[in-house]
Amino acid sequence: MFAATPPVLIPNPVVVEATRYYEIKGRHEADLVKEMNSKGYRSGETTYWGYTSPQVRWTFDVRKYKGQPCRLVNPKVSIRITTTLPQWNPPAGTTDVVIKKWQKLYAALQHHEGEHGQIAKDQGNAFVALMREHPSDDSCERLKAWLDDEGHKIIQRDSVKNTELDRRTRHGVDEGVAISW
Repeated sequence: MFAATPPVLIPNPVVVEATRYYEIKGRHEADLVKEMNSKGYRSGETTYWGYTSPQVRWTFDVRKYKGQPCRLVNPKVSIRITTTLPQWNPPAGTTDVVIKKWQKLYAALQHHEGEHGQIAKDQGNAFVALMREHPSDDSCERLKAWLDDEGHKIIQRDSVKNTELDRRTRHGVDEGVAISW
């Protein structure tokens, strides 16, 4: 009697988010800008007041069972999103105007970095959808090649999305990530 193999179960992505803070000090707008420019996230010669470092990983094995098509084995998608943000506790004597401007800037910074994080989450979901769309094939080589090719297209597409987000918003400036005082 022929025993059917169970369907391939493709779990949802595992998402881990973390925030790293760098402390800034000051009572005036110029102090805050100087601190963020000095202590913010560095990439090459550029310093960012906030930065999101996404790591999206997807893994799978392929296995052919006797008399069955080649199938995905142990498919997994993990997403780690690390966001770096400034942390400021207004010292005594800081004006309400400066505090309110900071709160507006900080909310915009969180929103912008959250957009980058969402691109990573969407990428992880796209990998899962890809594996669910094509969990098996007659050939293990063809299954692996197809998934690898389509996965690289997703990576390239999302790299463009991140670049386009920063270009369109001028790294969040048009969303309020700016000192507008």
